[in-house]
Amino acid sequence: MRLTRREYGLAVVIGVLTATWGLFALGLTPALERIETLKRVIPEKQNELDRLRIKAGEYVSLWEDLEGLRSKITSQEKSFELLPFVESLVEQCSLTQNVKTMKQVAAQSETDVQEIVVEIEIENVTLRQLCEFLEKIQSPNILASIKRLTIKKNLTNPDLLDSGIEVRNFKPNPKGRSE
Repeated sequence: MRLTRREYGLAVVIGVLTATWGLFALGLTPALERIETLKRVIPEKQNELDRLRIKAGEYVSLWEDLEGLRSKITSQEKSFELLPFVESLVEQCSLTQNVKTMKQVAAQSETDVQEIVVEIEIENVTLRQLCEFLEKIQSPNILASIKRLTIKKNLTNPDLLDSGIEVRNFKPNPKGRSE
């Protein structure tokens, strides 16, 4: 069968249109859709990456703080005991007769540091006496700090206060895990 020039031209045009349509349908449309998806996803991933960078910076800062705290703990005198320290502060501040209870609690820890807590209940003290005592606890030479503080007015004398204080200190834990 022989094609005329007109039929041959028509077959070429149909072949070109079919090839163009196939190229567009199978190649160009998916590529354009992928480009649109990437235009949407890339800024989202950039924001996520920025957040991760910020978190990484926070992590490094916290890690450095933790290492600094660990070095302070290990550099603290080995013979330092929190309960005798707090007792001496009570005597220095003339609060011996105001102490209702004082006891030491050692928290169980599986880490390389152990938290030691001394609980004190003080009654019938002035605000000045209490503030002086709290300032002495937070000495820069000792790692002791106030963990919990409750203050309420004394029921019998409204000019005086009753207080519950938890003082804490950290010591190296010989039984803990090391990193």
